[in-house]
Amino acid sequence: MEQIKVFLDSNVLFSIAYSGIKSKSYVLYELQDKNLIKIYISHLVQMETIYNMQLKKQDQMDLLKSLLENTELLHDIDIHNKKLENLPDADRVILSTAIYHKMDYFLTGNSRDFSEFYGMRIGKTLILTPGKFLLR
Repeated sequence: MEQIKVFLDSNVLFSIAYSGIKSKSYVLYELQDKNLIKIYISHLVQMETIYNMQLKKQDQMDLLKSLLENTELLHDIDIHNKKLENLPDADRVILSTAIYHKMDYFLTGNSRDFSEFYGMRIGKTLILTPGKFLLR
């Protein structure tokens, strides 16, 4: 059985690192440990998450480093897609990267910028909140 490819937005990775095993989304890494899913991020997601952790929760940097060691890193790609043109630049690049690399899921808790995308499939990639993904 092929692993499900799951791309995490910065806010999801940050939430997991910030809260540790108390985060509901931490189960994503447990699913990966059972070879049910494979977790991916981009360089931009990594940079944003590290920056925010250093700013807000430095004592959790070791957990973040551990999570990053267990996460596949992808190069950022900015594809031209009319559906994405109104997103802020960083969000557009992050979602573009997931779409370009044919992720099965793009998980984000950023409802301010992505709410209109929830439940939408662009290419192969279905955009969901982590909670909606875990209910599947």
